[in-house]
Amino acid sequence: MANNNNENKPEISLSEEDVEQLDRVGWLTSMMLVLLGNYAQTGHLGGPLSYTPANVVLHLGGADNGGLAFDIRNPKHPLTDKYMLAGGHCAPTNYGLWMVLYQAMAKQFEETKDEKYKVDKDIAMLPVDALGFRRSPGAVATLLADNELEDNELFSGAKDRGIRALMGHTETTDVTNDVNGGPSGIGVANTAGKALYWDKIGAPEDLKVHVFEGEFAFTEGHAQELKTVALAQKVGKRMRLFFSYNNAGIDDALVNGVVDKKFEDSYDMCNQFSSYGWNVFHLKNGASYNDLLQTFRQIEEWDNNDKRPVVIVAETIKGWWPGAKDGKIDGGEKPSHTQGHKSHPYNIPTNSPYFIALAESFESHFNIKFDGIRDGKPATEKERLIQFKTNIDRVMSVMEQDDGKLRKWICDRLLTISDKFYESRSNDEWKQVLTNFKSGQDLYLDDRLKPENLPLDTQTVTMVHPDTGETIEKTISLFLPAGTKKGARRSISEIGKWCNYVTNNRWVTIAADLSGSINVEDANFTGHYDPENNPSGTRLKAGIQECCNAATMCGLASQTISQNPEVHSGWWGVSGTYGAFTPLMYTPMRIFSQQNQDSPFKLGVVTIIAGHSGPETAADGRSHFGVFAPQCWKLFPKNQIINLHFWDYNDVAPGYFQAIQIANKVKETGIIVIHVARPDVPTVDRNILADTDPLAAAKGCYLIREFDENLPKCGTIFVQGSSSTVNIIKLLPTLDEEKLNVRIVYVVSQELFSHQSQEYQDFIIPDDQLLDSTFITTFTKRVPPISNLGPLALEYSLSSDHDDRWRTGGLEKDIITEAHLDEPHILDSIRKFVNERDQRISRLTAALKLLQ
Repeated sequence: MANNNNENKPEISLSEEDVEQLDRVGWLTSMMLVLLGNYAQTGHLGGPLSYTPANVVLHLGGADNGGLAFDIRNPKHPLTDKYMLAGGHCAPTNYGLWMVLYQAMAKQFEETKDEKYKVDKDIAMLPVDALGFRRSPGAVATLLADNELEDNELFSGAKDRGIRALMGHTETTDVTNDVNGGPSGIGVANTAGKALYWDKIGAPEDLKVHVFEGEFAFTEGHAQELKTVALAQKVGKRMRLFFSYNNAGIDDALVNGVVDKKFEDSYDMCNQFSSYGWNVFHLKNGASYNDLLQTFRQIEEWDNNDKRPVVIVAETIKGWWPGAKDGKIDGGEKPSHTQGHKSHPYNIPTNSPYFIALAESFESHFNIKFDGIRDGKPATEKERLIQFKTNIDRVMSVMEQDDGKLRKWICDRLLTISDKFYESRSNDEWKQVLTNFKSGQDLYLDDRLKPENLPLDTQTVTMVHPDTGETIEKTISLFLPAGTKKGARRSISEIGKWCNYVTNNRWVTIAADLSGSINVEDANFTGHYDPENNPSGTRLKAGIQECCNAATMCGLASQTISQNPEVHSGWWGVSGTYGAFTPLMYTPMRIFSQQNQDSPFKLGVVTIIAGHSGPETAADGRSHFGVFAPQCWKLFPKNQIINLHFWDYNDVAPGYFQAIQIANKVKETGIIVIHVARPDVPTVDRNILADTDPLAAAKGCYLIREFDENLPKCGTIFVQGSSSTVNIIKLLPTLDEEKLNVRIVYVVSQELFSHQSQEYQDFIIPDDQLLDSTFITTFTKRVPPISNLGPLALEYSLSSDHDDRWRTGGLEKDIITEAHLDEPHILDSIRKFVNERDQRISRLTAALKLLQ
């Protein structure tokens, strides 16, 4: 059942005049976003308009009425309420509103010279930034100079700061926004993780996580998963979803479009949320400022002990316009009001009749006149820019009417909200949270997490449970004696325990019902997280919802309580599944990587466990093979992800903790992916390897076998994966007997390897061996273990897709044989590589001669 604020209207702390001013700000915001579309001829119209009243209320309603607690002068303060426009294409409502708010502050500072109104020019979004709508930073850098306008007073706001590029979809760098909307609004899936962060640190309930979404949203898979994740984590009213339900997408309506009208009664949005256990508030008029305020206030007053996530299902109109009435723009003779999915894109020609109708309704409402809009499209780019900025300023001039009454009201409102924000965040409860959580420290910088400081022997450690006072004792084995039959995946619980031991439980896991299978279940000391009964738990309960599980960790890792942008004070997140299923996690992780790259603050790191990777996952069925699927983790910019491919238990700790060291130093590195196979195999005796260093994996590549200097060199083989490497190790005596003089390099991680000294890199891969090389891998030949190998490397390679076919099912032994990764096939492949070396070198030499 949905709550209905019409039945129980709470009092709000704003006067009727205040509500009238909100309406005026809504008019200005709406006209601003229409002007953006008119002159940029791109972007979206209907969705941003439908969000606008709620957006205005959220930013100006005040925290006591359920709005944002923030400081417009420092919107990225770590203790602000979090606002996320998950429907990223609706960004114009943000741009329009933020320009209005910052212009008010700038003008007020100009008029009064009072420092309390001053905003740093690099923080503010000003009217001149409208020219940057849907343009890149490179384009706007020369936009004025290219059109001989750099000295034009009309564009003086760009002096000393330039024009801000407004990408067209929400970014984490944008004012109050805290999420990248992402494809299909996937940013909404982060929400529970963000709320979870503040619950885990024990933050007072007054810090809220607001998310705006709507239209066709919540038909996507990640949105459906969020319904369960948010309830499972008991985020309560800290998480507040405003769902703009206008029944319209891009190309069609939802009900009476995609869904047949005959199902209208049963396809009920409120019931969909309530059936998942959410606390639903139904708002019949999502454009009514009074109703919005009352609903927000009702939620603010709701019982904190009710741990159901909150959603406002607000009935809105896609394409809403503040002056529209009876299907007309202003209720009169203007063109019909375009609503629904047809209003989705901004596809109205510049200065065409529908735009003019919108503009004239604004002119009539505020008694102003726009410049040049009735004279057709501007003839040149210079004229377009001048008319664009002139008419943006016309909108801003409304704030100066009646002796600047609206401008003064906005500024006073913003400063009142700011004062109450700082007051609320400086009480004893917040001070205790900041002290308890060591808010100025990043515990992942602890020297005990460096590979060289890892204990080689099994450790017995104790920890006192923060909630119960119970003393917990565990053993941690980061390394095992040679011959111990435990696969690499078994080490994951141990590195997790060591992280939690050293960082005071900052390694949080969520992994569907595969937590035990991918070996993160035993990584915790404090048990399952529950905000009511065990807030110090680090193992989150979750269903089979890989996308939202990963997104939840992104949300958790994206939050910080540190006011030093160089220090992340929070949790690192861990999620995982079978390697074959990890592409379901790719999109939220890709968006997180982009957010981490751009964030003004250092974020935490998310680790993905690609468990049971490779063809060895035979007993579970061929659809579970992680051969091609895990290669999606190679599709990131350099330095933004570290892939770790482990075959031996004792490689896991040095490799993973070296990745941590890199992530600590390189801000862009926000993701670590661990690839491990299913089988338990004996740990290798390092004494039979060319590189006997127990920490060799930290180097990214290490030598299994070196050339015999007494024999002709026959090339280098790069190896990756479990069965491929185990079987090569078994063949080492045979290679010696047959005098097959190949050099064998195991590739843990090209990313780790790239951080080694140039001397070591040249030693492992000298130029001649880069050309005279091949590879053997349990993965695919489409993505070799090392990039840029010689042109003939593929011809001599062995991989699970050696015959360009999907593998069949069967026992592990059957599949490894079929994949040609068993000992006989590997030995034949190496023989061929050695025996055809002269032929291979001749072909390479002949090809080079053709270039002369």
